[in-house]
Amino acid sequence: MQRKIKIMKKFLIALCALGLMTACHKDDNEEEKAGRTVLIYMAAENNLGRNNNGERFAYDDILEIKKGVRTIGNNHLVVYVDKCNDPDPEFNDPTPYMLHFHEGELKDSIPLKETYTADAAVLEMVARQAFDSWPAKSYALCLWGHGTGWTINNDSLKYNARKKAYGGDTGNNSYSSAGRYWMNIPSMKLALSRLPHLDYILADCCNMMCLEVAYELKDVTDYLFGSPAEIPAAGAPYDKIVTEMFNTNIASVYKNIIDHYRDYKSVPLSCVKTSEMANVANATKAVLKNMKDKHGDSFVYPDMKDLIHYYYKYDTQQEYYDANDFVLKYADTDQYKTWKEALDKAVIYKRIATSWDTDKYWSSYYTDFKMTDAKFGGVSMFVPTYYQKTTENKTIEQMGWYYAAGYADIGWKE
Repeated sequence: MQRKIKIMKKFLIALCALGLMTACHKDDNEEEKAGRTVLIYMAAENNLGRNNNGERFAYDDILEIKKGVRTIGNNHLVVYVDKCNDPDPEFNDPTPYMLHFHEGELKDSIPLKETYTADAAVLEMVARQAFDSWPAKSYALCLWGHGTGWTINNDSLKYNARKKAYGGDTGNNSYSSAGRYWMNIPSMKLALSRLPHLDYILADCCNMMCLEVAYELKDVTDYLFGSPAEIPAAGAPYDKIVTEMFNTNIASVYKNIIDHYRDYKSVPLSCVKTSEMANVANATKAVLKNMKDKHGDSFVYPDMKDLIHYYYKYDTQQEYYDANDFVLKYADTDQYKTWKEALDKAVIYKRIATSWDTDKYWSSYYTDFKMTDAKFGGVSMFVPTYYQKTTENKTIEQMGWYYAAGYADIGWKE
Protein backbone atom coordinates (compact mmCIF):
# COMPACT_ATOMS: atom_id res chain seq x y z
CA MET A 1 0.00 0.00 0.00
CA GLN A 2 2.84 2.38 0.93
CA ARG A 3 4.48 1.61 -2.40
CA LYS A 4 1.28 2.48 -4.25
CA ILE A 5 1.02 5.78 -2.36
CA LYS A 6 4.63 6.66 -3.25
CA ILE A 7 3.98 5.83 -6.91
CA MET A 8 0.83 7.95 -6.85
CA LYS A 9 2.71 10.90 -5.31
CA LYS A 10 5.38 10.67 -7.97
CA PHE A 11 2.68 10.54 -10.65
CA LEU A 12 0.94 13.64 -9.24
CA ILE A 13 4.26 15.49 -8.97
CA ALA A 14 4.97 14.62 -12.59
CA LEU A 15 1.54 15.87 -13.63
CA CYS A 16 2.09 19.16 -11.78
CA ALA A 17 5.49 19.57 -13.36
CA LEU A 18 4.00 18.90 -16.79
CA GLY A 19 1.27 21.44 -16.03
CA LEU A 20 3.85 24.04 -15.07
CA MET A 21 5.83 23.31 -18.22
CA THR A 22 2.66 23.63 -20.30
CA ALA A 23 1.73 26.88 -18.59
CA CYS A 24 5.22 28.27 -19.16
CA HIS A 25 5.11 27.14 -22.76
CA LYS A 26 1.72 28.84 -23.22
CA ASP A 27 3.02 32.06 -21.68
CA ASP A 28 6.04 31.94 -23.96
CA ASN A 29 3.77 31.53 -26.99
CA GLU A 30 1.64 34.46 -25.87
CA GLU A 31 4.74 36.58 -25.48
CA GLU A 32 5.88 35.58 -28.94
CA LYS A 33 2.51 36.38 -30.49
CA ALA A 34 2.66 39.42 -32.76
CA GLY A 35 1.45 42.68 -31.31
CA ARG A 36 -0.72 43.84 -34.21
CA THR A 37 -1.64 42.76 -37.73
CA VAL A 38 -2.42 45.67 -40.05
CA LEU A 39 -4.03 45.21 -43.47
CA ILE A 40 -3.52 47.86 -46.14
CA TYR A 41 -6.35 47.28 -48.62
CA MET A 42 -5.10 48.82 -51.85
CA ALA A 43 -7.90 49.43 -54.36
CA ALA A 44 -5.80 50.55 -57.34
CA GLU A 45 -7.56 49.09 -60.37
CA ASN A 46 -8.17 52.66 -61.47
CA ASN A 47 -6.24 55.85 -62.21
CA LEU A 48 -4.38 55.54 -58.92
CA GLY A 49 -2.68 52.42 -60.24
CA ARG A 50 -1.54 54.42 -63.22
CA ASN A 51 -2.83 57.55 -64.91
CA ASN A 52 -2.52 59.03 -68.37
CA ASN A 53 0.56 60.97 -67.25
CA GLY A 54 2.32 57.73 -66.38
CA GLU A 55 2.18 58.36 -62.62
CA ARG A 56 1.95 55.13 -60.57
CA PHE A 57 0.77 56.07 -57.09
CA ALA A 58 0.18 52.49 -55.91
CA TYR A 59 3.64 51.41 -57.01
CA ASP A 60 5.22 54.44 -55.34
CA ASP A 61 3.43 53.71 -52.08
CA ILE A 62 4.51 50.06 -52.14
CA LEU A 63 8.11 51.26 -52.38
CA GLU A 64 7.48 53.56 -49.41
CA ILE A 65 5.93 50.69 -47.48
CA LYS A 66 9.02 48.53 -48.06
CA LYS A 67 11.11 51.27 -46.48
CA GLY A 68 8.75 51.73 -43.56
CA VAL A 69 8.50 48.04 -42.57
CA ARG A 70 12.15 47.85 -41.58
CA THR A 71 11.27 48.92 -38.05
CA ILE A 72 7.95 47.15 -37.40
CA GLY A 73 9.46 44.37 -35.25
CA ASN A 74 7.21 41.50 -34.16
CA ASN A 75 4.15 42.73 -36.03
CA HIS A 76 2.52 41.75 -39.30
CA LEU A 77 1.86 44.14 -42.17
CA VAL A 78 -0.28 42.70 -44.96
CA VAL A 79 -0.78 44.62 -48.20
CA TYR A 80 -3.52 43.54 -50.56
CA VAL A 81 -2.86 45.01 -54.01
CA ASP A 82 -5.26 45.14 -56.94
CA LYS A 83 -3.72 47.32 -59.65
CA CYS A 84 -4.73 48.10 -63.21
CA ASN A 85 -2.89 46.70 -66.21
CA ASP A 86 0.13 48.76 -67.16
CA PRO A 87 1.53 49.11 -70.69
CA ASP A 88 5.02 48.82 -69.24
CA PRO A 89 5.70 45.12 -68.45
CA GLU A 90 7.96 46.11 -65.56
CA PHE A 91 4.98 47.54 -63.68
CA ASN A 92 2.25 45.20 -64.88
CA ASP A 93 0.50 43.03 -62.29
CA PRO A 94 -2.28 41.16 -64.13
CA THR A 95 -4.01 39.83 -60.98
CA PRO A 96 -4.29 40.90 -57.34
CA TYR A 97 -1.72 39.70 -54.82
CA MET A 98 -0.96 39.86 -51.12
CA LEU A 99 2.33 40.92 -49.55
CA HIS A 100 3.20 39.89 -46.00
CA PHE A 101 5.90 41.67 -44.00
CA HIS A 102 7.21 40.60 -40.60
CA GLU A 103 10.28 41.58 -38.56
CA GLY A 104 11.22 44.11 -41.21
CA GLU A 105 11.25 41.68 -44.13
CA LEU A 106 8.99 40.56 -46.95
CA LYS A 107 8.03 37.03 -45.95
CA ASP A 108 5.30 36.12 -48.46
CA SER A 109 4.00 37.21 -51.85
CA ILE A 110 0.76 35.41 -52.63
CA PRO A 111 -1.05 35.63 -56.01
CA LEU A 112 -4.83 35.85 -55.82
CA LYS A 113 -7.69 35.50 -58.28
CA GLU A 114 -9.05 38.48 -60.18
CA THR A 115 -12.15 39.90 -58.57
CA TYR A 116 -13.90 43.18 -57.70
CA THR A 117 -11.96 44.90 -54.94
CA ALA A 118 -14.98 47.19 -54.54
CA ASP A 119 -17.05 44.21 -53.39
CA ALA A 120 -17.44 44.17 -49.59
CA ALA A 121 -17.36 40.36 -49.72
CA VAL A 122 -13.84 40.58 -51.16
CA LEU A 123 -12.77 42.95 -48.37
CA GLU A 124 -14.08 40.44 -45.85
CA MET A 125 -12.36 37.51 -47.59
CA VAL A 126 -9.01 39.30 -47.83
CA ALA A 127 -9.11 40.56 -44.24
CA ARG A 128 -10.07 37.12 -42.94
CA GLN A 129 -7.19 35.52 -44.82
CA ALA A 130 -4.77 38.13 -43.47
CA PHE A 131 -5.96 37.95 -39.86
CA ASP A 132 -6.27 34.14 -39.79
CA SER A 133 -2.91 33.56 -41.47
CA TRP A 134 -1.04 36.03 -39.27
CA PRO A 135 -2.87 36.31 -35.94
CA ALA A 136 -1.95 38.97 -33.42
CA LYS A 137 -3.11 40.53 -30.19
CA SER A 138 -4.90 43.29 -32.12
CA TYR A 139 -5.87 44.27 -35.67
CA ALA A 140 -6.18 47.39 -37.81
CA LEU A 141 -7.09 48.37 -41.35
CA CYS A 142 -5.94 51.00 -43.84
CA LEU A 143 -8.34 51.80 -46.68
CA TRP A 144 -6.29 52.90 -49.70
CA GLY A 145 -8.06 54.17 -52.81
CA HIS A 146 -10.75 56.60 -53.87
CA GLY A 147 -13.55 57.74 -51.57
CA THR A 148 -16.59 59.99 -51.52
CA GLY A 149 -17.67 59.66 -47.91
CA TRP A 150 -21.03 58.08 -47.16
CA THR A 151 -22.67 58.20 -50.62
CA ILE A 152 -24.72 55.17 -51.63
CA ASN A 153 -24.95 53.08 -54.77
CA ASN A 154 -28.20 51.15 -54.94
CA ASP A 155 -26.10 48.25 -56.22
CA SER A 156 -22.37 48.75 -55.71
CA LEU A 157 -21.53 46.22 -58.44
CA LYS A 158 -23.59 47.94 -61.10
CA TYR A 159 -22.30 51.04 -62.82
CA ASN A 160 -23.81 54.22 -61.46
CA ALA A 161 -21.94 57.40 -62.34
CA ARG A 162 -23.94 59.61 -59.99
CA LYS A 163 -23.16 57.88 -56.69
CA LYS A 164 -19.93 56.59 -55.22
CA ALA A 165 -18.45 55.51 -51.88
CA TYR A 166 -15.14 53.66 -51.36
CA GLY A 167 -12.63 51.95 -53.60
CA GLY A 168 -13.19 52.60 -57.26
CA ASP A 169 -12.74 49.57 -59.54
CA THR A 170 -12.85 49.88 -63.33
CA GLY A 171 -13.77 46.21 -63.64
CA ASN A 172 -11.58 45.72 -66.71
CA ASN A 173 -8.09 46.29 -65.29
CA SER A 174 -7.85 49.69 -66.96
CA TYR A 175 -6.67 53.06 -65.67
CA SER A 176 -9.21 55.01 -67.69
CA SER A 177 -11.13 56.44 -64.73
CA ALA A 178 -11.54 56.56 -60.97
CA GLY A 179 -13.63 53.41 -61.29
CA ARG A 180 -17.07 52.11 -62.15
CA TYR A 181 -17.73 49.98 -59.07
CA TRP A 182 -17.83 51.20 -55.48
CA MET A 183 -18.32 49.79 -51.99
CA ASN A 184 -21.18 51.13 -49.89
CA ILE A 185 -20.27 51.99 -46.30
CA PRO A 186 -23.14 49.92 -44.78
CA SER A 187 -21.87 46.94 -46.80
CA MET A 188 -18.35 47.62 -45.52
CA LYS A 189 -19.67 47.71 -41.97
CA LEU A 190 -21.43 44.37 -42.38
CA ALA A 191 -18.29 42.75 -43.79
CA LEU A 192 -16.07 44.11 -41.01
CA SER A 193 -18.56 43.11 -38.31
CA ARG A 194 -17.78 39.46 -39.05
CA LEU A 195 -14.05 39.97 -38.43
CA PRO A 196 -11.98 40.68 -35.30
CA HIS A 197 -12.67 44.10 -33.86
CA LEU A 198 -10.28 46.74 -35.18
CA ASP A 199 -8.13 49.07 -33.11
CA TYR A 200 -8.45 51.65 -35.86
CA ILE A 201 -9.22 52.32 -39.50
CA LEU A 202 -6.95 54.72 -41.35
CA ALA A 203 -8.84 56.10 -44.34
CA ASP A 204 -6.25 57.07 -46.94
CA CYS A 205 -8.96 58.17 -49.34
CA CYS A 206 -11.01 61.29 -49.90
CA ASN A 207 -13.89 62.54 -47.75
CA MET A 208 -14.14 59.66 -45.26
CA MET A 209 -14.13 61.85 -42.15
CA CYS A 210 -17.84 62.58 -41.99
CA LEU A 211 -20.27 61.99 -39.18
CA GLU A 212 -22.23 59.54 -41.32
CA VAL A 213 -19.26 57.19 -41.89
CA ALA A 214 -17.97 57.49 -38.33
CA TYR A 215 -21.40 56.57 -36.96
CA GLU A 216 -21.80 53.65 -39.39
CA LEU A 217 -18.43 52.13 -38.44
CA LYS A 218 -18.64 52.78 -34.69
CA ASP A 219 -19.21 49.10 -33.83
CA VAL A 220 -16.32 47.68 -35.88
CA THR A 221 -13.44 49.98 -34.92
CA ASP A 222 -12.35 52.07 -31.94
CA TYR A 223 -10.92 54.92 -34.01
CA LEU A 224 -11.36 56.28 -37.51
CA PHE A 225 -8.96 58.85 -38.92
CA GLY A 226 -8.34 60.53 -42.25
CA SER A 227 -9.58 63.64 -44.04
CA PRO A 228 -13.01 65.21 -44.54
CA ALA A 229 -11.68 66.72 -47.78
CA GLU A 230 -10.11 65.52 -50.97
CA ILE A 231 -6.61 64.15 -50.47
CA PRO A 232 -3.67 64.16 -52.91
CA ALA A 233 -3.40 61.17 -55.23
CA ALA A 234 0.00 60.37 -53.71
CA GLY A 235 -1.72 59.64 -50.40
CA ALA A 236 0.07 59.24 -47.09
CA PRO A 237 3.87 59.13 -46.63
CA TYR A 238 4.07 55.39 -45.92
CA ASP A 239 7.82 55.37 -45.37
CA LYS A 240 7.12 57.51 -42.27
CA ILE A 241 3.76 56.20 -41.04
CA VAL A 242 4.17 52.41 -41.30
CA THR A 243 6.17 52.29 -38.07
CA GLU A 244 3.48 54.35 -36.34
CA MET A 245 0.79 51.86 -37.36
CA PHE A 246 2.14 49.41 -34.78
CA ASN A 247 2.60 51.75 -31.84
CA THR A 248 1.10 50.17 -28.72
CA ASN A 249 -0.04 53.61 -27.54
CA ILE A 250 -3.12 54.19 -29.68
CA ALA A 251 -3.00 57.96 -29.11
CA SER A 252 0.48 57.98 -30.61
CA VAL A 253 -0.81 56.02 -33.62
CA TYR A 254 -3.40 58.52 -34.81
CA LYS A 255 -1.55 61.62 -33.63
CA ASN A 256 1.78 60.73 -35.23
CA ILE A 257 0.23 59.50 -38.47
CA ILE A 258 -1.89 62.65 -38.79
CA ASP A 259 1.13 64.84 -38.03
CA HIS A 260 3.33 63.05 -40.59
CA TYR A 261 0.53 63.29 -43.17
CA ARG A 262 -0.12 66.97 -42.50
CA ASP A 263 3.59 67.82 -42.64
CA TYR A 264 3.80 65.98 -45.96
CA LYS A 265 0.73 67.49 -47.64
CA SER A 266 -1.61 70.38 -47.00
CA VAL A 267 -4.86 68.61 -46.16
CA PRO A 268 -7.28 68.86 -43.20
CA LEU A 269 -7.18 65.73 -41.03
CA SER A 270 -8.92 64.40 -37.94
CA CYS A 271 -9.45 61.37 -35.72
CA VAL A 272 -12.79 60.24 -34.30
CA LYS A 273 -13.20 58.09 -31.20
CA THR A 274 -16.15 56.04 -32.41
CA SER A 275 -17.49 55.13 -28.97
CA GLU A 276 -18.57 58.79 -28.67
CA MET A 277 -20.60 58.79 -31.89
CA ALA A 278 -23.88 57.80 -30.25
CA ASN A 279 -23.56 60.85 -27.97
CA VAL A 280 -22.81 63.07 -30.98
CA ALA A 281 -25.93 61.71 -32.71
CA ASN A 282 -28.10 62.44 -29.67
CA ALA A 283 -26.67 65.95 -29.35
CA THR A 284 -27.19 66.56 -33.07
CA LYS A 285 -30.78 65.36 -32.87
CA ALA A 286 -31.52 67.82 -30.08
CA VAL A 287 -29.83 70.77 -31.76
CA LEU A 288 -31.49 70.10 -35.14
CA LYS A 289 -34.91 70.02 -33.51
CA ASN A 290 -34.24 73.35 -31.85
CA MET A 291 -33.02 74.79 -35.15
CA LYS A 292 -36.18 73.61 -36.89
CA ASP A 293 -38.38 75.08 -34.15
CA LYS A 294 -36.55 78.38 -34.44
CA HIS A 295 -36.35 78.70 -38.23
CA GLY A 296 -39.52 76.88 -39.24
CA ASP A 297 -40.09 75.51 -42.72
CA SER A 298 -37.21 77.54 -44.13
CA PHE A 299 -34.88 75.14 -42.35
CA VAL A 300 -35.80 72.28 -44.70
CA TYR A 301 -33.15 73.68 -47.08
CA PRO A 302 -30.92 75.96 -44.97
CA ASP A 303 -28.80 78.66 -46.54
CA MET A 304 -25.25 77.20 -46.61
CA LYS A 305 -23.49 80.17 -48.16
CA ASP A 306 -19.95 80.88 -46.90
CA LEU A 307 -19.74 77.64 -44.88
CA ILE A 308 -16.72 75.33 -45.14
CA HIS A 309 -17.38 72.62 -47.67
CA TYR A 310 -15.15 69.67 -48.58
CA TYR A 311 -16.73 67.99 -51.58
CA TYR A 312 -18.80 68.90 -54.58
CA LYS A 313 -20.52 66.61 -57.09
CA TYR A 314 -21.42 68.62 -60.15
CA ASP A 315 -24.18 66.28 -61.38
CA THR A 316 -26.23 66.40 -58.15
CA GLN A 317 -24.72 69.59 -56.71
CA GLN A 318 -24.01 67.57 -53.58
CA GLU A 319 -21.76 69.12 -50.95
CA TYR A 320 -20.26 67.99 -47.66
CA TYR A 321 -20.20 70.85 -45.15
CA ASP A 322 -18.13 71.16 -42.01
CA ALA A 323 -20.39 69.99 -39.18
CA ASN A 324 -19.08 72.49 -36.66
CA ASP A 325 -19.36 75.42 -39.03
CA PHE A 326 -22.97 74.51 -39.81
CA VAL A 327 -24.09 74.15 -36.18
CA LEU A 328 -22.13 77.27 -35.21
CA LYS A 329 -24.13 79.25 -37.76
CA TYR A 330 -27.61 78.00 -36.89
CA ALA A 331 -27.63 76.98 -33.21
CA ASP A 332 -28.17 79.29 -30.27
CA THR A 333 -25.13 79.87 -28.04
CA ASP A 334 -26.13 77.42 -25.30
CA GLN A 335 -27.25 74.80 -27.80
CA TYR A 336 -24.00 75.10 -29.70
CA LYS A 337 -21.94 74.79 -26.51
CA THR A 338 -23.66 71.55 -25.50
CA TRP A 339 -23.33 70.09 -28.99
CA LYS A 340 -19.68 71.16 -29.29
CA GLU A 341 -18.82 69.42 -26.03
CA ALA A 342 -20.14 66.18 -27.50
CA LEU A 343 -18.26 66.72 -30.78
CA ASP A 344 -14.98 67.49 -28.99
CA LYS A 345 -15.17 64.19 -27.10
CA ALA A 346 -15.51 62.41 -30.44
CA VAL A 347 -13.09 64.40 -32.61
CA ILE A 348 -10.10 63.87 -30.35
CA TYR A 349 -7.42 65.19 -32.70
CA LYS A 350 -7.43 67.38 -35.78
CA ARG A 351 -5.12 69.43 -37.98
CA ILE A 352 -6.42 72.36 -39.99
CA ALA A 353 -5.47 73.24 -43.56
CA THR A 354 -6.54 76.43 -45.26
CA SER A 355 -6.13 74.88 -48.71
CA TRP A 356 -5.68 71.39 -50.14
CA ASP A 357 -5.17 69.49 -53.36
CA THR A 358 -8.30 69.05 -55.41
CA ASP A 359 -9.42 68.46 -58.95
CA LYS A 360 -8.08 71.45 -60.89
CA TYR A 361 -11.51 71.91 -62.51
CA TRP A 362 -13.03 72.69 -59.11
CA SER A 363 -10.04 74.24 -57.35
CA SER A 364 -11.54 77.73 -57.37
CA TYR A 365 -14.72 76.37 -55.81
CA TYR A 366 -12.92 75.66 -52.53
CA THR A 367 -11.87 79.25 -51.97
CA ASP A 368 -15.29 80.82 -51.32
CA PHE A 369 -15.14 80.35 -47.53
CA LYS A 370 -12.81 81.15 -44.66
CA MET A 371 -11.06 78.24 -42.94
CA THR A 372 -10.45 79.19 -39.29
CA ASP A 373 -9.83 77.27 -36.06
CA ALA A 374 -13.18 78.45 -34.68
CA LYS A 375 -15.09 77.21 -37.74
CA PHE A 376 -13.12 74.01 -38.43
CA GLY A 377 -14.63 70.92 -36.81
CA GLY A 378 -12.58 68.25 -38.59
CA VAL A 379 -15.60 66.30 -39.84
CA SER A 380 -18.25 66.95 -42.47
CA MET A 381 -22.00 66.55 -42.29
CA PHE A 382 -24.57 66.09 -45.03
CA VAL A 383 -27.18 68.84 -45.23
CA PRO A 384 -29.94 68.32 -47.82
CA THR A 385 -30.44 70.79 -50.63
CA TYR A 386 -33.27 71.37 -53.05
CA TYR A 387 -31.18 70.08 -55.95
CA GLN A 388 -30.79 66.66 -54.32
CA LYS A 389 -34.49 65.94 -53.82
CA THR A 390 -34.40 62.73 -55.86
CA THR A 391 -30.82 61.67 -55.08
CA GLU A 392 -28.85 62.00 -51.83
CA ASN A 393 -31.81 63.37 -49.87
CA LYS A 394 -33.32 59.91 -50.30
CA THR A 395 -30.29 57.61 -50.30
CA ILE A 396 -29.05 58.95 -46.96
CA GLU A 397 -32.01 57.15 -45.42
CA GLN A 398 -29.89 54.00 -45.78
CA MET A 399 -27.36 55.34 -43.27
CA GLY A 400 -27.78 54.80 -39.53
CA TRP A 401 -26.89 58.45 -38.91
CA TYR A 402 -30.08 59.60 -40.66
CA TYR A 403 -32.26 58.11 -37.94
CA ALA A 404 -29.90 58.56 -34.98
CA ALA A 405 -29.44 62.28 -35.70
CA GLY A 406 -33.16 62.86 -36.25
CA TYR A 407 -33.13 63.94 -39.89
CA ALA A 408 -36.58 62.54 -40.56
CA ASP A 409 -38.00 64.38 -37.54
CA ILE A 410 -37.25 67.79 -39.04
CA GLY A 411 -38.52 67.10 -42.56
CA TRP A 412 -35.17 66.33 -44.19
CA LYS A 413 -36.58 63.72 -46.49
CA GLU A 414 -38.22 65.77 -49.25
